[in-house]
Amino acid sequence: MRYKKEEVGQGIRATRKATSSVKIANRTGSNVTLGASGASATVQDNIFHELGEQQRLREATQRFQMYLEAQREGHYQKAVPLQGELLEMMQGFFAPAILKKFKVLELKNQRLENPWFYPIARKNGLNNLPELAHMAVATFLDVSVFNDKITARNLFHGLVHAAQIHVLGVDEFCNLFVGGFLRARSYFLVPLKAHAFGLDARFAANPEEPFSVEHEIRAWWRAGRYS
Repeated sequence: MRYKKEEVGQGIRATRKATSSVKIANRTGSNVTLGASGASATVQDNIFHELGEQQRLREATQRFQMYLEAQREGHYQKAVPLQGELLEMMQGFFAPAILKKFKVLELKNQRLENPWFYPIARKNGLNNLPELAHMAVATFLDVSVFNDKITARNLFHGLVHAAQIHVLGVDEFCNLFVGGFLRARSYFLVPLKAHAFGLDARFAANPEEPFSVEHEIRAWWRAGRYS
């Protein structure tokens, strides 16, 4: 069986952690009960808990990515390319490569439904999940779907997420988004989401002053602010 590099790395780190704990116990004369691996029962429990959390993160990330990709496929053919005045407004902020493939869909007499994995997430104690029917816009990779009439600011917000996916890649975006949510326990405090709010506020304050959203995203990513 072939293992992914990150899984091998997790195993190595867990082993080092266990070995270090045993060494500390030996130096301090702590009274610990050692298991068959030589690590204390407490250390083993901590390792298994950590690996369990990592597994849950991977599974949650996979579900989130599957959802985004399925929604993208379902909406993209019905959506239309950005054009006219709205396209002109966005050209000073987003790279042509992003705008060229980006599409929008304005729903009529319906609203977005919650993801299929919400019951699983709530069963695992995640109760602060956003209600998609109450959101102005949701972005699925390179298409933004609007529950109400498209506005410049909501369009900008959706495009920020499309740009994040363009820069980071789908895998990294999903990993950072889910990881951020699990840490913050709040949709609005996920760093990727918080950055999108900050950038759309900057745009709304002065839409005549262009800046590179892609540059802002790369700067946050390099600084580790999405983690």
